[in-house]
Amino acid sequence: MDWDIFRISNDIPVIYKEKTDGFSTALAVWIKIGSRYEPSAINGISHFTEHILFKGTKTRTAQDIKESIEGKGGSFNAFTSEELTCYYIKILEQYLDTAFDVLSDMVKNPLLASQDIKNERNVIIEEIKMYYDTPARFVHDLFDQTIFENHPLGCLISGTEQTVSAITKEYISGFIKKYYSNKNIVISACGKFDKEKIKTMAEKYFSSVGGMEKTNFIPFEGKDCGPKVNIKIQKTEQAHFCLGCRTYQKEDERNFILTVLNVILGGNMSSRLFNEVREKRGLAYEIRSYAKSYYDTGSFVISAGLALPKLSECMEIICDEFKKILNEKISEEEITRAKEFIVSHVLMGLEDNLEYSMWLGEQMATKKKLHTIKEIEEKIRAVSAEDVLKISSEFLRKENLYFAMISSEDKKDEVMNILERF
Repeated sequence: MDWDIFRISNDIPVIYKEKTDGFSTALAVWIKIGSRYEPSAINGISHFTEHILFKGTKTRTAQDIKESIEGKGGSFNAFTSEELTCYYIKILEQYLDTAFDVLSDMVKNPLLASQDIKNERNVIIEEIKMYYDTPARFVHDLFDQTIFENHPLGCLISGTEQTVSAITKEYISGFIKKYYSNKNIVISACGKFDKEKIKTMAEKYFSSVGGMEKTNFIPFEGKDCGPKVNIKIQKTEQAHFCLGCRTYQKEDERNFILTVLNVILGGNMSSRLFNEVREKRGLAYEIRSYAKSYYDTGSFVISAGLALPKLSECMEIICDEFKKILNEKISEEEITRAKEFIVSHVLMGLEDNLEYSMWLGEQMATKKKLHTIKEIEEKIRAVSAEDVLKISSEFLRKENLYFAMISSEDKKDEVMNILERF
């Protein structure tokens, strides 16, 4: 089996995979809350809460938390996304009880000291400024603002300086009480452990978590309004842009086909755009593509950074490659290479206990149907050239093109002219 599942007495699910050929275990606690659930006035509270949980509990200082794990050779961290917050530890099997103890203490008993909140607010504001000063990173947030305009999916996960400044201790305390509940928690684990012991630990440390509200979000119901161009003027050496489309929600089976299309267009160094833009013409150091999916929508994105005078040529190449996908049959050789790349990376990625735990936990926290490794491989290998053509024609349309760029000059008319001719 790729996993087993049990539920502790308060109904928190634990999804796990035993591996006997290693020394470590990866443990993750998932909270089904993220930036898309937040009121606009306190955008960033999920991320702020993630930060503040590391600042101490009622029985441990921040230093105690770090030393409890790192003093035993373990590593730990956390992240916040649009739909999830995750806290995770990788540690040797004999210290798994400590990992359960620390993670449960952070989730159940955060100290929320006023001075810690004040200090961490400053830290997060500096983090936000860092993103603003990193156009290659921030352009992706600008793209989300463009494609998901006036919706929480278009808001920054970190929040803004204004919204973070408005988040108080009372807001964070109420947020934790409301959402860090048994209805919103999933636990995942992968590695070397005794399954009966992990059941005992999960019950011991998490059964006291009570129930409040189950999270709900505002569905995204945006209509195609492209081509749409959003350019932020900033002094930069390069222009950094994202061009993309809205695609499919997380449970949609067409995402398997989209994954293959992504690799063909820009997902690796063998891809069409990497060859055409970088290898043949030397227009950019980096050009890539990726796909993202949420509960109710998704996106497919091409991104690049290059000298501004080369922008039009690069945009023309991208649009030409879109047209080729729509009008020319993909060769069996190319589609086979893409499928082998995906399957191999899935299998190799899951060799790592932490990656395996992340894969299990994210599926359990966000999907109604969990796919086995065999099912994923079969669905990827079943993708045909006709499948790629079919889904491409569904979303590669002029009305579904969205463009965001950070550059030193406003090239909106130039970009719009190219997209209008698509």
